[in-house]
Amino acid sequence: MPPRTRPSIGEYLIDALNKRGVRHVFGVPGDFILGLYEIGTNRGMNMVNSTREEAATYAANGYAREKGLGAVAVTYGVGILATMAALGGANSEGVPVVVIGGAPGLAERDGRRIHHYPSDDVDAPRRMMDEITVASVLLNQPDIAYDQIDWLLDLCMSEMRPGYIELPRDMISAVPKGQLRTVARTARVPVPEDRCRAAAHDVAEAIRAAKRPLLWVGHGSRSLKFGERVLAFAERTGLPVVESVMGKGFVDESHPQVLGVYVGAGTEPRLRKFVERSDLIVGLGLDVNDITTGAFSVPIPAERTVRIFRNGTRVGHRTYLGVDLTRIAPFLEHERFPRRALPARMPYAWATPITGGDRVTTDIVADRLQRFVEPSDIVVCDVGVGAHLAMDARLNRAGQFHIERMYVGMGFAVPAAAGTALARGKGRPIVLVGDGSFQMTGFDLSTAIREGVKPIVLVLDNHGYGAERSIRDGQFNEVATWDYAAVGAVVGAKGACARTPDELDEALAAARRDRRHAHIIQIDLDRYDVPRALRALGEGLAGLMEAE
Repeated sequence: MPPRTRPSIGEYLIDALNKRGVRHVFGVPGDFILGLYEIGTNRGMNMVNSTREEAATYAANGYAREKGLGAVAVTYGVGILATMAALGGANSEGVPVVVIGGAPGLAERDGRRIHHYPSDDVDAPRRMMDEITVASVLLNQPDIAYDQIDWLLDLCMSEMRPGYIELPRDMISAVPKGQLRTVARTARVPVPEDRCRAAAHDVAEAIRAAKRPLLWVGHGSRSLKFGERVLAFAERTGLPVVESVMGKGFVDESHPQVLGVYVGAGTEPRLRKFVERSDLIVGLGLDVNDITTGAFSVPIPAERTVRIFRNGTRVGHRTYLGVDLTRIAPFLEHERFPRRALPARMPYAWATPITGGDRVTTDIVADRLQRFVEPSDIVVCDVGVGAHLAMDARLNRAGQFHIERMYVGMGFAVPAAAGTALARGKGRPIVLVGDGSFQMTGFDLSTAIREGVKPIVLVLDNHGYGAERSIRDGQFNEVATWDYAAVGAVVGAKGACARTPDELDEALAAARRDRRHAHIIQIDLDRYDVPRALRALGEGLAGLMEAE
């Protein structure tokens, strides 16, 4: 390519994102990154200005969950550091978000003190990013910059982890003039096909030998968007399906073989008994931790389990390193299985209809949620009370539910709702958020409204940190009293408050009818109204604290 026809580094970066399906870049424009914002705007990229960098990162997280890649562009120092808490969640849950950080120009790196420096070390932000990303690159050599960009973006997508691109401001408009070069990198050793085939056969033998096997699906399956493949496998094998709390909603929960969420002690009693009597539990993309096991309350021995996880497959006490879900799936799908009848009585754990009552409760919210959500909707949930009541709500589309569960980072849902809707291009976000989480990022609803997204935000107002109260109560769990419904008038939404079931039904119906506005529905809950699963988790975590 002749030098005069080459794009600048900034242009190439925008085009590389666009090539991979990214049409929106979230962030807060600052002096070190302004040049990229100008280039992005000129090349048709939607440069979305969020209320703060943390919110932008959550929005990109939601975008990546729908699109396969999300992007954030922020300035040096203050901007990069402000993304890190939210980016840690993407790293923890395997979400490919690339942060593009503006930086001092190469000509400025001569010892002068420049604003936004977090220390005297100009490379400190990049080194910090190395701890929460799959890789980082510094675009300081024009002749290898194209290669660095393509490699980093592809790595994020293939490894499903965040990445970091540092872009000095005098490199944004720089055009490579010499011979383009590629960076020599160590080739990855492929996983032998025979190992994948052997692992699949071992898994299949375990399933064929079991009398009461079932599938326990986790967030790894969700990240891969394997919902349809998992249900097809369940139909062929006759295995019932339960979800983990991190895999919630990744399959179509209206399917008759999907029973609900299993989380140890926090599970609906009939479903818990059914799962724990199984003689084989096949975990697909399952991340075993204190959250997915209900504070380690899952009493299932290793010899009765199969786990297909991020780094391998384990059948009983045998492990096949490197044989993850993407590698084993094609071989497992070609195995033969006898036709197995489903159990006569399936213990579904979904919310039961509730009528009447003078006070809205978390059980009523779960019931109304599963009746209210339409297949086209996108359900985005924050941690805490909403996360636990949503476990009981039966949704009706694979991949309909988004939550950042493992990292337990508050403030995810409202900004992520904008990202998911912009990425998907259709559907209305239904947001479940606690009062504490809303106080962190709720005003970023204005970003969604500005971009044409009209969420319905359910603020679960239990007057404080309900999840923490379940572990250890005290005045430290109190938050300021807000009129959340009135926030609507500030950001351009409609507001309503619901204290009774009838008021909740009326507010939901009004929000559904009105597609021209976003809606905030403040649901006034008793401060000690805790969903079953959250109560059990709180007790378990409290026990772990006492054991220390």
